[in-house]
Amino acid sequence: MIVDAHVHILPDRVRDNLGQIMPAEPWFAACHSRGQRVASAESLVAAMDEQRVDRAVCFSWPFNDPTLCSEANDYVAAACRRFPQRLVGFGVIQPGDPRAALEVTRCARLGLRGIGELNADAQGWSVHSREMAAAVSESVSAGFPWTLHCSEPLGHDYPGKGTITPERVIAFAERHPDLTVICAHLGGGLPLYAHIPEVRTVCERLHFDTAAQPFVFAPSVYRAVIDAVGAERILLGSDHPLLAVPRYLQAFDEARLDDAERALVSGANAARLLNL
Repeated sequence: MIVDAHVHILPDRVRDNLGQIMPAEPWFAACHSRGQRVASAESLVAAMDEQRVDRAVCFSWPFNDPTLCSEANDYVAAACRRFPQRLVGFGVIQPGDPRAALEVTRCARLGLRGIGELNADAQGWSVHSREMAAAVSESVSAGFPWTLHCSEPLGHDYPGKGTITPERVIAFAERHPDLTVICAHLGGGLPLYAHIPEVRTVCERLHFDTAAQPFVFAPSVYRAVIDAVGAERILLGSDHPLLAVPRYLQAFDEARLDDAERALVSGANAARLLNL
């Protein structure tokens, strides 16, 4: 089974009015102002059929506007009801909003299964913030993991590169030890630091998705990451519609993942984490 643990879909109103949304959402604008593709639930499922992806964890976008987050969550929930055998939904919250915990509760009522992708740079929150404590607590009670946008501290700049680098990911994880955290984009390379004993201790309770790896890391990163933290910690994530799943499967081949490792990363880990 292939499970794509990181895909983005946008509500009709957002897709049809990108120019109106962008001025109030600078991070969204930075990532979409050059004509980048956007996806609907229908186009996602069509792509899954073409790429032979069985299930996908879909979320919208880390909007700064809490109202837009709620609208996006309604759309994702409706998409999951329409394609219940294919899509699993995560809800987006604005962690700095005093009503964030209530939105987590509403996401649970909608049938969503986690929170994400959240982005501190896009939404203006800090990993040290106390404001999100209630939302974290509600998520733990609901059994919701959080997917966090992470970035590597070195290398080239690009739209979407942020400041939540490995040391800040660790700070967040240590502040919220009961929360299940999925570190997007291989945690900005966090697993590569797992040879430091105290970092390894944190990594042992984190998960890392592969979203955007071809733009940032060579395929050899998979062997290094698996050797550092184990294949059971890695989740295939495409960042659809940015990239397609076959690009990652080719990278797994180049990294010489064995059959057991490939099965874990390609779907078994996500299925276990989300009880699929």
